[in-house]
Amino acid sequence: KEFQNMPSKITKHERIREILVCFMKERGCWEEKMNDEIPRSFEKYGSHLLFPETAFANRTWSDAGEDLWKLICKLYNGRAVAIGGSIQNDSYRTPSVRLIYGTTTIVNFVDNHVRYTWDIEKNMFSSGNVNERHRIGRLSCKGEVVVDLFAGIGYFTLPYLVHAKAKFVHACEWNASAIEALRRNLEHNGVANRCRIYEGDNREVSPRKVADRVNIGIIPSSEDYWQVACETLSDKGGILYVHQNVTSKFNGRNHCDICENVKVKFNLNCYEIIPTFGYQISCKKRRIIDMWQTGKR
Repeated sequence: KEFQNMPSKITKHERIREILVCFMKERGCWEEKMNDEIPRSFEKYGSHLLFPETAFANRTWSDAGEDLWKLICKLYNGRAVAIGGSIQNDSYRTPSVRLIYGTTTIVNFVDNHVRYTWDIEKNMFSSGNVNERHRIGRLSCKGEVVVDLFAGIGYFTLPYLVHAKAKFVHACEWNASAIEALRRNLEHNGVANRCRIYEGDNREVSPRKVADRVNIGIIPSSEDYWQVACETLSDKGGILYVHQNVTSKFNGRNHCDICENVKVKFNLNCYEIIPTFGYQISCKKRRIIDMWQTGKR
């Protein structure tokens, strides 16, 4: 009814805002300062809606009761509502997320025909690396062995197995809840027989001299793991995927210079790490995975 009474030219955000304002005013709960807490963006994983920590922050929203969250689910086409925050400052990149409406914290999500499941309060899922997940899925890895040094719930491990058809993936992870999710995801996608999970610090548990490709998927810097990445390569060599945050001012003209600096630094470190291996190092390609501003993606 509310949708029919509104002008057709307003944006979806404006339409939702008007409905929420009307809902809150009818209950005597509206304050003008709450306008800024109606989010313009959100993430949706399966039936779970994940809003930024600034969304619906005023306690007055919660005072409106469960009917508010039911309305929000209807407006945003979800069944559960969670509020996110900054990644915690720990080694596991634990999310600061709390479920405020819904029956379960377990998310079921399909991306590029790959099934993922995880606990939204315990593990993160980065929408920003979607291009990298899909790029990996387009690789041809038949007959190849891959080492994923930071497997998580299977962000990259699963595309290697499901789409790139890797012969085998050695997946390293030290977060117990992520390992639990990874095991489920391998089973759900029917690839558990082609993956072995190594629990603990990859510098200690990762297999050596086995890999055709090594995924070093850690940010803001993967530098502490370059040595183990080199050590996992097979004797004939292979490909390392080096992930790194670049904090320099970025534009279309200087991205090659920025990536070249990372390449030079990596080359120097490799020659210190493996002086007797006899490898020749070349940079095959430089790729921008995601761009962000401080405090927001």
